[in-house]
Amino acid sequence: MAVEAAPQSRGASIEIEHLDKYFGAVRAVDDVSLSIAAGEFIALLGPSGSGKSTILMSLAGFERPTGGRILIDGQDCTYLPPYKRNIGMVFQHYTLFPHLSVMDNVAFPLKMRGISKAERRRQAEAALETVRLAGYGQRMPKQLSGGQQQRVALARAIVYRPRVLLMDEPLSALDKNLREEMQLEIKRLHSELGLTVVFVTHDQSEALTMADRIAILKSGRLQQVSPARELYERPSNLFTASFIGEMNMLPAEWDGRTASLPGGGVMEVGAKSMIDPVGPGKSVLAIRPERLSIAAPDSAGSWPATVCDVIYAGAGTLVIAEMPGGTEVRVRLPSNAVGSLSRGEAIGLTCPPDAALLYSAEQAT
Repeated sequence: MAVEAAPQSRGASIEIEHLDKYFGAVRAVDDVSLSIAAGEFIALLGPSGSGKSTILMSLAGFERPTGGRILIDGQDCTYLPPYKRNIGMVFQHYTLFPHLSVMDNVAFPLKMRGISKAERRRQAEAALETVRLAGYGQRMPKQLSGGQQQRVALARAIVYRPRVLLMDEPLSALDKNLREEMQLEIKRLHSELGLTVVFVTHDQSEALTMADRIAILKSGRLQQVSPARELYERPSNLFTASFIGEMNMLPAEWDGRTASLPGGGVMEVGAKSMIDPVGPGKSVLAIRPERLSIAAPDSAGSWPATVCDVIYAGAGTLVIAEMPGGTEVRVRLPSNAVGSLSRGEAIGLTCPPDAALLYSAEQAT
């Protein structure tokens, strides 16, 4: 007989207002404000020490903020203990009890809430079916693969139907193929259950693949909060531009209409390509490697460069070139479009006008 599926939940809205967290003299979170809609999937992304896990632990109630407020569905939860927040939590390490069966692991939060044994079993079976582990209840954690153990951890986190699910780098211990499979599984769960998900990761592709919006952090401060496409195609500052994906950063002289590159290359830059007002003088022209093309040397409108290396990677090939003055440029092309290139060969580089972004050089200091 089919097990009843867990009923759909409704996510809770979250408001983070001017959040601060000090550890001694170190300000780990610096005046962070962030609104998360009910049912939204948001990823916190940044380098080590950027404050993303501290924000997550503050949402969970495991860290007490130094300042600011956290509201969940309008309720001030800033100093509310974790067990009163109705929040599910999944960690990098699955933290399963090795001496308990899969069923008992999943049912454990219900036992702590005083739910009867029969009802615990019914809800645990429904949660296991939701994560596609129906029939695994009597196994022990050591009998499961890493991906299956992570699914058990997910089932345990959703079994009591929380309105918010917090995930702290839950896939980092998995191999590439399994990690990609679990990314899709978590997206499916989010869609089916309607939970609000806050997901901490250091993996850019993971954040771009999974989240509705991504919050970029550096040194405890928010840099940008945007959907994946906007974040990738129009990063709001040089840090975000260099942190998300590959980006060529070309030093340039801006005269208000054109950007002059080392070695004589010139590019007209329209107003839509300018990130914040950029005054005349030193600037940075940012271009994704896949937006550059290779032309014959001295082609009209091309920039001179010399091939340093050609790296074949199956469907794509990376061409590393050097412009006059020593600026390195990376070009990513479909392998069937590269032709024959050799080290030391002179080439021209071309770029569509709308593919470049212009930043003030002051941001790089």
